[in-house]
Amino acid sequence: MLMRNAAPSFELPMGLNILGSDNFKLNNDIPVDIINGGTQDVVKIDFIFPAGSVQASKPLVASFTNYLMQEGTQNYSSAEIAEKIDYYGAFLGQATNYHHSQITLYALTKYLPDLLPIVEDIIKRPEYSEHEFQVYWAKKKQDFMVDSEKVKILAYRKSQEVLFGEQHPYGKVAKLHHYDEISTDDLKAFHKAQYASNLCKIIVAGKPGQDFISLLNTYFGGEDWKNDTVIKDEIPEFDTETGVEHIITKDNAMQSAIRIVRNSVTKSHPDYLPLMVLNTLFGGYFGSRLMTNLREEKGLTYGISSYITSFVKAGIIGVSTEVLAEKRDLAVEEVFNEMDKLCSEMVPEEELTRVKNFMLGDLMRNLDGPFAVSEAYRGLLGFDLEIDFFKRLEETIANITPEEIMRLAKKYFVKEDFHVVIAGK
Repeated sequence: MLMRNAAPSFELPMGLNILGSDNFKLNNDIPVDIINGGTQDVVKIDFIFPAGSVQASKPLVASFTNYLMQEGTQNYSSAEIAEKIDYYGAFLGQATNYHHSQITLYALTKYLPDLLPIVEDIIKRPEYSEHEFQVYWAKKKQDFMVDSEKVKILAYRKSQEVLFGEQHPYGKVAKLHHYDEISTDDLKAFHKAQYASNLCKIIVAGKPGQDFISLLNTYFGGEDWKNDTVIKDEIPEFDTETGVEHIITKDNAMQSAIRIVRNSVTKSHPDYLPLMVLNTLFGGYFGSRLMTNLREEKGLTYGISSYITSFVKAGIIGVSTEVLAEKRDLAVEEVFNEMDKLCSEMVPEEELTRVKNFMLGDLMRNLDGPFAVSEAYRGLLGFDLEIDFFKRLEETIANITPEEIMRLAKKYFVKEDFHVVIAGK
């Protein structure tokens, strides 16, 4: 009989099912991870290299090198590459971060024999023509100048500098003069040093087909693109003065952008997983405490969020928002008030359960399918972590207690450990 007066039972969504991976090496020892899955004959391939801004001698060199690889090679012009990729219904993307750069191909499996020769030429033999360089250089320089008018961008750049120091690889942000200090010679030298078979890692997701290993060996398994570069990820120590307010004045700004930041731990640290829960509760989703206080109750901002970021050698805990200039001091005060509450008052079980439910559902969605798993797996590169990281995250979310939340808050939400960065009026 249907009991209309009894609420349905509630259980947290558990039972994370993560696709496994197969591992092998090409003939030249390039490690390949294959995540088989999906129902369609499509494939995603990431070619990953230690070619991030940490390895580059100048700002902008890493990102320019990676992007312009597909803007013309020894055998294909930029237009020919774009036309062929489009003809086969594929997509070719690229990305660069602090420690890695990657070239990513999405394609129908049946067209891999036609597409991999093009990708091979892009990775091994980019032309870096002066014309393509100048076109991209002009666009990026204009983008930089436009972004430099935005207070949220100014606050972000300054927050990186104050956290790590202007000369530290994590704190060295691009400035306008850096655009006049790079050339195609820099890109060619960086490509020669960092894009080589002995430095490459390949992650494959989807249904690559029976002939895939043979195809990879044909185009990428040879000794023709090996060099003697040794992977280097040395990061100097950083020591910055905290508890300091940094103001970037911009008189014509309509709002003030606020960043409240401190140094934190990486994904390899035991506190990182429970910190993800604390961060979500504090400001990491729409129902968080910061959103409830500063947006819903006080109307200080349209949106506010907290975040934790993990680089390979350092981490960040931060808060980001934009408010009217005359409300910025109140906004900063309320952020620290919410930190203080988490340090002094136990989180109600109902609120914590709501956060757990959101995080577990979000985790399942973010690991649904082979492409999503490959993205998650790639995010673990450099940390000596395996895919069971996400199983441990699931267990941490399900089992964390209000006492553990308070312990973490007392450790990481100390006002004196934070920088306050404000850009605007």
